[in-house]
Amino acid sequence: MIPSGKEWLAKFTESLISTAPIAVVILIIFLVTRFALPMDFFTDASGQAYFLSNDQMVSFAVAVAMIVVGMALFNLGTEQSMTEIGRIIGGSLVRKNKFFFVIAMTFIIGVLVTIAEPDLSVLSRQVGINSQIIVWSIGVGVGLFLVVGVIRTTLHQSLNMMFLAFYGLCFALLYFIDPRFLPICFDSGGVTTGPVTVPFLLGFGLGMAANRGGKNSEDSFGLTALCSIGPILAVVIISLVLKGTGRGLPAEYPIEDASLSNIWESLLHDSTSSMQSVALSVGPILLFFIVYELIFIRVPGMKLVRIIIGMVITYVGLVLFLSAVEWGFLPIAQTVGHMFGSSEAMHYVAIGIGALFGIFGVLAEPAVHVLVSQMEQVSDGRIKKGLVLTVLAAANGVAVALSVLRCHFQFGLEYYIIPGYILAFILSFAVPKIYTAMAFDSGGVASGPMTSTFVLPFCIGFASTCGIDVYSFGFGLVAVVAMMPIIVVQALGFQSKVQSQIALAHARKRIIEENDEQIIHFDVTQFMEEGL
Repeated sequence: MIPSGKEWLAKFTESLISTAPIAVVILIIFLVTRFALPMDFFTDASGQAYFLSNDQMVSFAVAVAMIVVGMALFNLGTEQSMTEIGRIIGGSLVRKNKFFFVIAMTFIIGVLVTIAEPDLSVLSRQVGINSQIIVWSIGVGVGLFLVVGVIRTTLHQSLNMMFLAFYGLCFALLYFIDPRFLPICFDSGGVTTGPVTVPFLLGFGLGMAANRGGKNSEDSFGLTALCSIGPILAVVIISLVLKGTGRGLPAEYPIEDASLSNIWESLLHDSTSSMQSVALSVGPILLFFIVYELIFIRVPGMKLVRIIIGMVITYVGLVLFLSAVEWGFLPIAQTVGHMFGSSEAMHYVAIGIGALFGIFGVLAEPAVHVLVSQMEQVSDGRIKKGLVLTVLAAANGVAVALSVLRCHFQFGLEYYIIPGYILAFILSFAVPKIYTAMAFDSGGVASGPMTSTFVLPFCIGFASTCGIDVYSFGFGLVAVVAMMPIIVVQALGFQSKVQSQIALAHARKRIIEENDEQIIHFDVTQFMEEGL
């Protein structure tokens, strides 16, 4: 019921290994900029100097410890709560024969899980328009596309054809919106699938596939990816409505002061805020599950207690994690972005720093570890989670580096996402379908809380100090981060397919003997005379 000491130790070790590299990078930046370079080195044209303060480094050190503990608790808790709840409800809905009941429950679940997602709250507060409009519109979008995903699984429809159709619709509509909204549209699709949503949706898909029978491994994935399309279309609609009323994004992006006047008061404030937001996030999901369980399924008592305990562990872990990233990580990431954006000579160094942030940031994403573990589990160990994690980290590093490069040269996001998704769709027809489903899910999962509260503020700080439009060039990072895993995971599947075909060809050659291709003539008369 309560995780064993061995499980606790394993999760804490995994969390420490994941978080340590990004902490080392920040420490090196602090030491080099404070002791190896003059204080005025990172000064912009207006004379504003940027540097990492001692208070920020103290808060960052405490935040690292909180993240290690929080991520370990979160990973332990979700395994016995969020994932299990999703699996139970998904399996239960499949067994229902009432179509409209299944559709209604699925839609409600999609909306509840989405408005509970902390990543979405973080992004909505950074956009500059009413956050509640964004959150609820995106919630409805996710609910609708979760329904689409359930119908697809039931009717055995092709996943890659659905991706092609819906993303084609998204790209077509982009020509009618304010170009400054384009990065936000695709960023919203990435942040929606975060630490609350992903474990639930993965379990939901697994439960549906297991109870429906048939191609379980393929249908266990894909729901997360389909739900990422809903937010894109939702923000497109918001943009069109604002355009029709003559309104839009603010003329300039409001950059908040990243300095800390009292770090401990800030920690108390952010922790209290996180406790409230996480309670509002996981509370409705647990309440919905308990009511649903009492009316429709009747889970065994000990199993229900285990789920509730797991939810409490998840709550504590997520509070620690979000408090740490918002209090210690976000301000320091924005300051580092200001530092490297203030001097044009440091822009190319910023590309390398961004790549490191991308690589190490994805390793610290809680939901990534949930996804790669399920990949290995569903594939019976054929798809190694270590390999997938390495591939995702490399892809994330390239994505962040490309985003910083885009800020430097100031070109549109469409130059990345249009050719990128074309390549992704081409690969989807050349690889096993399970790789396509896992690839699109990986794209949503890689762009979690570490991306929205650390890497994105770094890019926004960089863009704002460069004196360019933050909406056009600072945003869009999450979109590129979400796109790169779609390509590389499918490329991994393509490589696996090619290797299998080569191995099969060699095996066939080995079983063909030297004289197998010769024609042998039999004298039937002689056989008959000999009585054979």
